[in-house]
Amino acid sequence: MTDIIQLKMKKLTFFKSHFILVGLIFIQIHLASGQQNYLAFSTADKSITFSENFGDNNNQWITDNLWIDGKIINGFYNLSCKNYQQSTGLSCKAIPIGKRNDFEIEAGIKIIKGTGALVFGMTDKFDHYRVEISDNNTLEVIKDLPSKKKKIEKLYSASSVNYLLKDAFNKVTIRSFKGIYYVFVNESLVIQLINIRPEGDQIGFNVGISSSISVDYLKVCILKRLVSPVISENDAVKLGDTVRQTKMPAELNKVSGPKISWVSPSGLKTNLETYTAKVKANIKSGSGLKSVLLYLNGVSKGEAEVKPVPGEEETFSVEKNINFGPGENNIYLVATNNEGATKSELRYFTNPAAVVPVVTWSNPSNPNTVVNLESFIIGACILSPSDLKSVKLLVNGNVQIEDNIFPIPGTEGCTYNWQSSVVIKEGDNNIFLIATNIAGSTTSEKRVIKLEKTLAEKRIALVFGNSHYRNNTTLKNPVNDANLMEGTLKELGFEVIKRLNAGKNEMMSAIREFNEKLPFYSVALFYYAGHGNQVEGKNYLIPTDALLEKPSDCRFEAIGVDFIVEQFERYPDNTNIVILDACRNNPYASWTRGGDAGYRAMSFSSGTIISFATSEGATAADGKGANGMFTEELVKQMVIPQSIFNVFMKTRVQVKKLSNGQQVPQEWSKLNGEFYFRR
Repeated sequence: MTDIIQLKMKKLTFFKSHFILVGLIFIQIHLASGQQNYLAFSTADKSITFSENFGDNNNQWITDNLWIDGKIINGFYNLSCKNYQQSTGLSCKAIPIGKRNDFEIEAGIKIIKGTGALVFGMTDKFDHYRVEISDNNTLEVIKDLPSKKKKIEKLYSASSVNYLLKDAFNKVTIRSFKGIYYVFVNESLVIQLINIRPEGDQIGFNVGISSSISVDYLKVCILKRLVSPVISENDAVKLGDTVRQTKMPAELNKVSGPKISWVSPSGLKTNLETYTAKVKANIKSGSGLKSVLLYLNGVSKGEAEVKPVPGEEETFSVEKNINFGPGENNIYLVATNNEGATKSELRYFTNPAAVVPVVTWSNPSNPNTVVNLESFIIGACILSPSDLKSVKLLVNGNVQIEDNIFPIPGTEGCTYNWQSSVVIKEGDNNIFLIATNIAGSTTSEKRVIKLEKTLAEKRIALVFGNSHYRNNTTLKNPVNDANLMEGTLKELGFEVIKRLNAGKNEMMSAIREFNEKLPFYSVALFYYAGHGNQVEGKNYLIPTDALLEKPSDCRFEAIGVDFIVEQFERYPDNTNIVILDACRNNPYASWTRGGDAGYRAMSFSSGTIISFATSEGATAADGKGANGMFTEELVKQMVIPQSIFNVFMKTRVQVKKLSNGQQVPQEWSKLNGEFYFRR
């Protein structure tokens, strides 16, 4: 790893080492000479013949042709396939390394989408070999001979490869030594290939159809010819839940590499109450030390600090502070001197299982939102296995709110339902949440809320009035109430869809029309006057042609109130208003307005307010005049310049007074800001 760090000051993460031996046609596993270790060659054994860190494009990599869109930005070569003629994209360069030389090709590749590969041995006719990985953690070694019009040949294929890193750079290495090609990924030996004969000298990258990749670096080295690959005498390779000791050939057992003795941790397993620890070991080496690398869960964490031990010849003390993840973590050291490399015994640390919070926006749900009020209600689901310490709300980089007490109970899959009001300025406002628990902090995705005070509200309403039912039951006022509501809403700037005495099909057709128009409006209102009931805790609106012989018929003959509310859930940034002036009586007992079944409270989404003509468990009166008591008082308040909260509050007070306390309207609100029917 030292030579990579010297080439480029970037952190590349590499995963667990696993040796995979697979027998395929035309592929033989070269056991006679011993399985080669990644550390068989030190930096001193390599002579760099080509190095690319993509600081610029002096090497003229492809940036635009029929197959590839490429960009070199901030030290990365980003490639996307244009899918021209449904073909992958190749970007390679001629890098002469000589057919008699042993060599090594190494690159850091991240799969953004689809597949990507390190290509070697490509000819001018595009014949080549490649090591291809995917965003689904599959790995293949491919022989591709398009000039001979042959199908690609998969020399090696594996799925769910656990040492491939998702959303990170993977270190892909191809080493040619004594005619054998060794393929490593993240320093794990994948396969040894014999009897392959790459004909070209071009090296580079392949990006799959509908794929995008990013390349961190490319390095090509000539290798010094060793007598035999240098390998640890006692290299323990973890395979699933078992540990297999790899036996080395007799000539390799004569290699005298460094001797590693653990100091801390001294035992096999250690429990921690923190997320950091210092590891320490003593190393005996007669020829000095070339490098000491520390690995955490199979990923290199760089070199340890090395100091001679006073008074002890040929003995060195190595130390390094490391940060651990949740659960069990394993560590080991790899020490290298002039004679070879040695891997230490494994040690295990177990730390608290706490993890940092996960923040998911509930409102605004979309990355970009346009509003016309300075005050905006925001909300988020925060999942945290340990108690939250704080939640900070940042507006344009400044902390506007910091909460340390969280009384709001969570729901399934959400430990905290956090909600607060944010004050925004004219134009774009960048909003972030930072949630902190014992394990650390998490910053949410960005939300941009744009304030346009002059933004004209687009308003739409769906109005139903059902009076005449098929069982000869007639309610006096719902049709009149719907007509009164329609006239009032039109006066207040609403486009109104209205249906009177509607059966099930007609109601569903109107709801569908309303739903299709919702994306184009910022304020949506649903009003229903007529029969309603609740069965098994679920509220229903009853079409005029409903045939209800038993309670379960409601699921098929009536329309659930939650079905209406669900139409609004896709638009939580809108102002969504539901008004229900329904008796909700039990039709099996009485069909007169004012029955005794009542309704049940219900859940609904952010951005919505629901108003009921009466409180839970009670009933609404049909009214003695031309209109129902609730609707008659409601429209009076709607035309007065006041907030929607005052509209419903004053309606509730007046209806309670007129009914001598027998009918008390009730509403629940999750609106994100103030709303006025009339200003």
